[in-house]
Amino acid sequence: MQLLSTLSYLVEKTVRAKTHLDALNRELDIYLKDSHTVITKEDTQNSRYIRRTELKPMSTIIGMLLGEFLYSLRSGLDQLAWQLALPTSRQNSERDVYFPIVADVSNPNRLRTHQDRLKLFPDEVAREIDAVQPYKGGSSAQDHPLWYLHLLCNFDKHRVIPINSRGVDIFVPHNPAVLIQHFNDEDAVEVSIPFKDKWQFDFDPGSTMTIEFGEWDTDFGVPRQKVTDIHGFFTNTIIPRFSRFNARAVATPEIRILPGKTIYSK
Repeated sequence: MQLLSTLSYLVEKTVRAKTHLDALNRELDIYLKDSHTVITKEDTQNSRYIRRTELKPMSTIIGMLLGEFLYSLRSGLDQLAWQLALPTSRQNSERDVYFPIVADVSNPNRLRTHQDRLKLFPDEVAREIDAVQPYKGGSSAQDHPLWYLHLLCNFDKHRVIPINSRGVDIFVPHNPAVLIQHFNDEDAVEVSIPFKDKWQFDFDPGSTMTIEFGEWDTDFGVPRQKVTDIHGFFTNTIIPRFSRFNARAVATPEIRILPGKTIYSK
């Protein structure tokens, strides 16, 4: 049986997450090169000229790659917690040993729960875990990399990360007669103007695409760059802060080969 007596799992999981992140960004770049179509048509009945912008569907691999990226980091944190927990915690409170991520402790019950969780670790380790919590960021807690990791992991674990939360900036002429119609079921928008103003569509600065992972009609949306920031937080903050506990980490089986049955042949 081979043993890891250091926090190698966390480092290796972070490296593995970067592989998924690079693949995710490649897929997103491919999509952005051909993310939507723009067509024009005439509505002769109403004497209007229409420009229709329609988003193309994203590949499902994008959501899968994002989920694999998130799980590598989230599981790395929980393995870190297991390796650094008190021996009595691993023995008596196995299900409660994980890396907490807390954005708000204003509620007394939440604060008490968080404090109880920290008691499962040596005091010095508990202080470091608490120091990197989103709630330590004050008003920016909801914009903390670990909080984004927590929310997106919950999406991926219990539902599906919405990968269609994206938007296109569409050119709309400065015209009091302009009409804008949304077709949510078709991921399309139509902008129309009277025939006599058709010339205004001769100018189009182009449509730019933004991608967010989150839910429609809610305040929760994670911009693409924030996903990269999550990985950077592990590389620049989590690993350096906890690497000093290497000697304290519990030995963890890396590979275990059990003896098999002896087979006799005639």
